[in-house]
Amino acid sequence: MSGLRRHGVFVRMFSSAVMSQTVLSAASFLIGLLLIRQTSDTQYGLYVLVANAVLLVTSLQSAFFGPAMVIRMTPLDRSGRGDVVGGLYREQKRLLRPIAWTCVALIAVMRASNLVNDELALLLLAGLGACIAVLKREYFRTALFAHRRAHDVLRGDMTYVVLLVGGAALAAMTPIPAAAAAATMALAALVAAGLLARALKRNEAWNEAGFPGILQEIASNAGWATAGASIHWLFSQGYSYVVAATLDVTAVAAIASTRLLLMPINLLSTGVSSLMLPVTSGWLNDNAARTVFGRLLAVAFGLMVAASFYLGVMWLCRDWIFTTVLRKQFEHRDELLLLWSAVSLVMVLRDQLRYLPLARARFRELTGLAALSATLSLAITWLGMVRFGVPGALFGVLTGELASVCGTIFLSLREITQPSEPKQPQPPLAASTARLTETV
Repeated sequence: MSGLRRHGVFVRMFSSAVMSQTVLSAASFLIGLLLIRQTSDTQYGLYVLVANAVLLVTSLQSAFFGPAMVIRMTPLDRSGRGDVVGGLYREQKRLLRPIAWTCVALIAVMRASNLVNDELALLLLAGLGACIAVLKREYFRTALFAHRRAHDVLRGDMTYVVLLVGGAALAAMTPIPAAAAAATMALAALVAAGLLARALKRNEAWNEAGFPGILQEIASNAGWATAGASIHWLFSQGYSYVVAATLDVTAVAAIASTRLLLMPINLLSTGVSSLMLPVTSGWLNDNAARTVFGRLLAVAFGLMVAASFYLGVMWLCRDWIFTTVLRKQFEHRDELLLLWSAVSLVMVLRDQLRYLPLARARFRELTGLAALSATLSLAITWLGMVRFGVPGALFGVLTGELASVCGTIFLSLREITQPSEPKQPQPPLAASTARLTETV
């Protein structure tokens, strides 16, 4: 493949990935806007808590399956890739079934014991359904991204968004908008998962009997990656539960509403990040770690410049946004916007730089860094709320992100100074059967 054609494929791939994240972020913004404008702060706060729980479980699954899938698929032929995808999908289903039924039983026991009322029990069941459906959809998104078929992901995401936003508009008119919106998320995710599965099977059919024992094989490194993702969630999203427990659900609504305005920055960073792991892995095959780190820095700083421009425009238009768009005014509005702006810039930098140690399978070190960052974040979140109220929660989030960026830079510099690069682990079956000259 010529250099020009290769660059063209690269640009199209990233364009589709960014478009996918654009439509998903736009959907999140529209749903948040609908609920903010048409429901109570309590109902919107409850929906935010459910959405954050869905984000947690998808982050855990992506951390557990994603790196293992990419690392093993990269050197394999078509049949080997199908074995990896099918084997991991088989293990996902085996894990989810007992977890889902256990959660249903637990909710039933809580309702029978009057620990929750009917409305909260319904919200928990709808949230559980959303988690299971989104996990299925997210698995096929991960597999298609690993195959670098971002355009197929975009088609599935468009369907998901249409169903999700339409259902949320109807949910906002019901007496239980939070539960209805969660149920809509479950339905939309199931439909999208079916479309993504068909697209994958049409181009790269998987074999569910493939790679027996793959779960045990990836458990060590994947366990560290999952632990790191869960710990990172504690300070990137878990603060909302600390806020709800320390203050109230309406405080969650105030923080989430101001964060909603940072959605364009999130979609840009996340859209690029969705393909950075396979791309970074490819870069490492042909370049030194120092060169890869420089490329990641360039991507990060480019995104930060774009984010800074958006933040400036948003700050100048903030009065109109809250008065006309959100139709809500929150105490400490400007302080929350400034703090979220600082957090978003640090997150953009961290999102890109982490792919060098991640591609080199430094899961244990990343988990330790996430644990340190989360500890600092949650401690300062609680102390900040006690001292400063709602804005104090974001002091902890910003501290955690800064600690994460500093640690990520340290790990990256250590990779650069290592005399030799470790070989990426390959499963025994793949090593004996793969045609190593063919890549994904």
